[in-house]
Amino acid sequence: PVGARRFLRMVDDGHFDAGVPLFRCLRGFICQFGLSSNPRSTRRYRSGLPDDPQWLPGGPANRERDGRKRFPKGYFAYAGAGKNSRGVQLIVALADNGHLAGGSPWEVPWGETVGPAALKTLDRIYTGYGEKGPSQGRLSSRGVDAALRAEFPLLDYVTACFRVGTTAPPPPTSRRVDAPPR
Repeated sequence: PVGARRFLRMVDDGHFDAGVPLFRCLRGFICQFGLSSNPRSTRRYRSGLPDDPQWLPGGPANRERDGRKRFPKGYFAYAGAGKNSRGVQLIVALADNGHLAGGSPWEVPWGETVGPAALKTLDRIYTGYGEKGPSQGRLSSRGVDAALRAEFPLLDYVTACFRVGTTAPPPPTSRRVDAPPR
């Protein structure tokens, strides 16, 4: 899919290595992220990305099939606001979702987390800021600076992303590792 190719290009270009804040995380629903701490990297990927073909069955009758929600925990899609509006922002399901994600052309799932450890990691993402985390405009224009870190000290970040089978980057030095489980 087009969305997966864009994601891999972002990975290969080091988009996530500068730190990508998980800025809109709603308990039991979704987490939105993708705006880099480096605004230049965010600008590089802001352009409209064509929608991928819908592969999930549509309509309310298909929100759940055989006990499985249409957008299960760990599925990834792009956040968007209309046809062909995808860019750099992503969502991941923090729980099984039937009503959102996958139903709109711009929310076609293109990836998923793999394995129990990855699903446990999703459970540890801080969701306390909810809709009141840093604004998209602020992150897009300024990235992450000392003022933002002071205002949102519990914000979680993607600090590295690499293809399986390649050499992992060294662990980040600024990551908050003493955080209690959430």
